[in-house]
Amino acid sequence: MSTKTKTRFWLDDGRLMRAVFFVLLFASGVVLWLDFDQLYNQQSAAPYNPQQGDTPILPAVDRPEINPNNPQFSPSERVELPRETLQQPLTATLESGNRLTLQGSIDVGAFARLEPDLKRMAEYVDWVDISSPGGSVDDALALAKLVRELKLNMRVPAGGYCASSCPLIFAAGIKRDMHQRANLGVHQIYVPANDPNATRNPAQAMSDAQSITALITKHLADMGVDSALWVHALETPPQRLYYFTPEEAKAYKLATLISD
Repeated sequence: MSTKTKTRFWLDDGRLMRAVFFVLLFASGVVLWLDFDQLYNQQSAAPYNPQQGDTPILPAVDRPEINPNNPQFSPSERVELPRETLQQPLTATLESGNRLTLQGSIDVGAFARLEPDLKRMAEYVDWVDISSPGGSVDDALALAKLVRELKLNMRVPAGGYCASSCPLIFAAGIKRDMHQRANLGVHQIYVPANDPNATRNPAQAMSDAQSITALITKHLADMGVDSALWVHALETPPQRLYYFTPEEAKAYKLATLISD
């Protein structure tokens, strides 16, 4: 074989190898994009919106040692508030006995709407009873900051329900009372598929998810709560809920009191 023929052969071979390399690189990129896109649909900078109905308002229990089909562990049996109340935008109502109730989903704008009322009523309040299926993380964190500034005591009452981003508000109480029959749980945060404001950039979704997780972790630590409890949220899909036992809530310092 002549030198010229050998040179052409190696040039062709090099082109072939480069072509194979770029095909493999492209295929890997597609696979990574699909993985990121799937993760994006599960977790991002905002949680599900209970008012949109894209996730069960009362997700099934997600604990390996508990049979979710056992009626005694069914959220619909344990939670005393009607679904309709939980799905309504968050409201603040001053009750008799120096008690304030926060009920409903944490809709976008809940903080701006409720801040004036909470500041006005705080001096008359001994305990705030909260029941919410969660909602906007930004509003939950802002409300939590306000709760701590106002030095309010938080309580999840018997038959009450505090899930998803709701425990972030509960964690801000000076005293935090969880009733033995209260329902307190967490799961992954994510942007609903039908959210018109959702970004379709997988890399940005990943960045947002990590940023909000960092904010939540810091918030819990600042409130004196063991931020390791949020691992249960990261491990639990949005369609299910990790319910804390009173003993766990006390061990994680999420609850300072367990009432019966």
